[in-house]
Amino acid sequence: MNPKTKRYFLASAGLAGVFLIGSLTQHPGSQAKGAYSTPVTVMNTTANAGVVRDEDSPGRNAFQTKLDLSYSGISGTGLSIPTGKRLVIDYVSVAGSGPSAGTQPYVLIYTSLSGGPQVNYTLTPTQSPIATQQFQDSEKVAIYGDTAFVSLAFAGSAPVFMTSSVSISGHLIDIP
Repeated sequence: MNPKTKRYFLASAGLAGVFLIGSLTQHPGSQAKGAYSTPVTVMNTTANAGVVRDEDSPGRNAFQTKLDLSYSGISGTGLSIPTGKRLVIDYVSVAGSGPSAGTQPYVLIYTSLSGGPQVNYTLTPTQSPIATQQFQDSEKVAIYGDTAFVSLAFAGSAPVFMTSSVSISGHLIDIP
């Protein structure tokens, strides 16, 4: 048999095989009869869709707090984070007062994850050009913590007074 004839013969045999398999699957004897004794009811139709919700949605597990801190040696407070949750800080706003010269106030946020080392994030409030004893800062951040502690600090001369109101906005997610 020459190669061209052989190729046509194999192609025809393959096509015949596909036709045979297709006709057997459509044969009435191959259909399941009486496989279901009761009708099937579909509950999640488009008119009656099942409820789906994102448990980690920022709006669903919103978190916000306001801390009033004053500097007197060591100043700060811990944030209360529920067991099994992780805090995601999205936004921090700082408004405070302190000496108008010689001192730079800072707000420090310390966090740790899964019992790991504590890391700190530093916010540097800027001095108001009009009210020189007023400092403020607002920042969009992405800070994660299973534990969190917020504190005041300074650089330069020790302040006679320093206070700050720190507003924190974020959300809670389940610890993976």
